[in-house]
Amino acid sequence: TFTVTLSGASDRQITVGYADAGTGTATSGTDYTALTTGTLTFAAGDTSKTITVSVTGDTTDEPNETVVVTLSGATNATISTATGTGTITDDDDAPEVTLSLSPTSIAESGPSNASTVTASLDHPSSAVTTITVAAAAGTNAVSGDFSLSSNKVLTIAAGDTSSTGTVTITAVDDSRDGPDKSVTVSGSATNTQGITNPSDLTLTITDDDGEPSLSIDSPSAAEGDSGSATLTFTVTLSGASDRQITVGYADAATGTATSGTDYTAITTGTLTFAAGDTSKTIAVSVTGDTTDEPNETVVVTLSGAANATISTATGTGTITDDDDAPEVTLSLSPASIAESGASNASTVTASLDHPSSAVTRITVAATAGTNAVSGDFSLSSNKVLTIAAGDTSSTGTVTITAVDDSRDGPDKSVTVS
Repeated sequence: TFTVTLSGASDRQITVGYADAGTGTATSGTDYTALTTGTLTFAAGDTSKTITVSVTGDTTDEPNETVVVTLSGATNATISTATGTGTITDDDDAPEVTLSLSPTSIAESGPSNASTVTASLDHPSSAVTTITVAAAAGTNAVSGDFSLSSNKVLTIAAGDTSSTGTVTITAVDDSRDGPDKSVTVSGSATNTQGITNPSDLTLTITDDDGEPSLSIDSPSAAEGDSGSATLTFTVTLSGASDRQITVGYADAATGTATSGTDYTAITTGTLTFAAGDTSKTIAVSVTGDTTDEPNETVVVTLSGAANATISTATGTGTITDDDDAPEVTLSLSPASIAESGASNASTVTASLDHPSSAVTRITVAATAGTNAVSGDFSLSSNKVLTIAAGDTSSTGTVTITAVDDSRDGPDKSVTVS
């Protein structure tokens, strides 16, 4: 409502014309009902008249706008202020921006590996709104797990509530099993009327890789003559994983080596693979010795894998014997005997220079040597000497006894083998 006022009452009738100057910022016919040019008539004694402009309400956030009315053609009065500027005050809050994802969950690969980002306002603005979209790695994700399109700007035209422009987030496939990943999607909004940024959204990337498999190898190690050596089993993943993987291991106790003797007893345990790890080892301490023996085995088994399968559950480690076959030595006690009497017999024994894990048997033979014939001596009925596994000295009694004759002659020899 514009008010036109006289500086003082008059006894004359006063008239003055008015019109829309058309120079305000408000739009006639949109922001207010078009103002028809007219005339105000002041009867004698009147001091004020009004011009009413009908303002159109809306929910559009916009700056305050103006309507300019001018006076002209006064009769019986002069015009001191010919122009009035009326202000249409905007009472709408700044609109709220909301981001949307379609879909909110995408696959790691394939045709469903992209999501489209859009923006909307809860009510229009008279100014253009732009939203610059950003994407950051969230839970379990790194920046290489996704890509943001080259266009990152969404635009909402003045008077509209829905965005134009295409912004997409695309998953990047990898071959590693892992938990689902999240991407934090945010926006930076600008509007000359003033506006706040939208709330962040979370996009989920679902993992499509199967669990890797675990396998244990079958190593070998030389035992050595003393101290200890290490027999190392290696447990390998078929591929790296983004999950922590665990697997139990134990001595199967089915190998030919003896726990506590040939190797230090294996304590049942668990291997833990951190994300990205592909191999772990199990060390078995092998006990060195000088005993000649066959190669021996230690069997380790895997079980109870978490976040992985087991493709090879059993590893057979070989303890390689590095000892030469022992050397057998025969001994005679005494080495010289009389032809008759109490000292006419010699005992044969055998020994090894180092032990063997197997029983050693020596069958003794005696043959006539220099100046002797077979009738000059006799070999005991027992001809076998035995050296037990792990020992170096023989058991059993083998003797060679001289046979007396009445003929003088040179000394005789017997070959013992």
